[in-house]
Amino acid sequence: MQRIVTVTTYIILSLALLLAMPAMANPLTKPKLAVIIDDLGYDLMPRDIAKLPAAISISVIPFTEFDTAVALTALSQHREILLHLPMQSPPGAPQESYVLTLDMSKLEMQEAVQEALYRVPHAIAVNNHMGSLLTQHSEPMHWIMELLHDRQLGFIDSRTTVNTVAQKIAKQHGLPNNRRHVFLDHYLNEAFISDQLELAVTLAEKRGIAVVIAHPFPITLDTLQKALPELQQRVDLVPISQAFLP
Repeated sequence: MQRIVTVTTYIILSLALLLAMPAMANPLTKPKLAVIIDDLGYDLMPRDIAKLPAAISISVIPFTEFDTAVALTALSQHREILLHLPMQSPPGAPQESYVLTLDMSKLEMQEAVQEALYRVPHAIAVNNHMGSLLTQHSEPMHWIMELLHDRQLGFIDSRTTVNTVAQKIAKQHGLPNNRRHVFLDHYLNEAFISDQLELAVTLAEKRGIAVVIAHPFPITLDTLQKALPELQQRVDLVPISQAFLP
């Protein structure tokens, strides 16, 4: 009888201890890596993108010759689409033809964003194209995020300047959001791109998730195609919607 009581007490204590312990993360869960291919729309969708996993998202510059066609092609490939919204850079830097500028009124800016969204159908989020001047200014960022909130869209800060306030203001408006952690291909050689991919994986392992921005250069697409099978043993490649923060 005493042994039965002892065993019962042991079981009760063990259950109580398990319930009191904090939930452990699943050791099989891999960190997440989200890759966005930027600057699409000047040409038809590069065929090499079709060779990449559908989890890779694309971002389309509006008012380019093939903006809508590229978005619809991406949709047919089951990819998530972002609007790559041109924003003003400092004087002397390159500018797009249709760009949001500091001299716009709230109405002008919001109408321009709505026109851009019309040109890139099925976008689930926006990330800034250039914009290292505009993204430093709170008022236009509030105007943009207000509209995106009404449209139930997310925002990814491309972080073209360390002084950006874009993600902070996106959070204030309750938008699903994140930021770019790694630019993949500002030097166009395979060794550099591979090193940047490794950096992205290392950041994902530390943070749980990392967002990578790349461009549709042949060397970039080729390096991604070669590297991703091995990288996917260490990270889960996810569409951008699975990289959103609240």
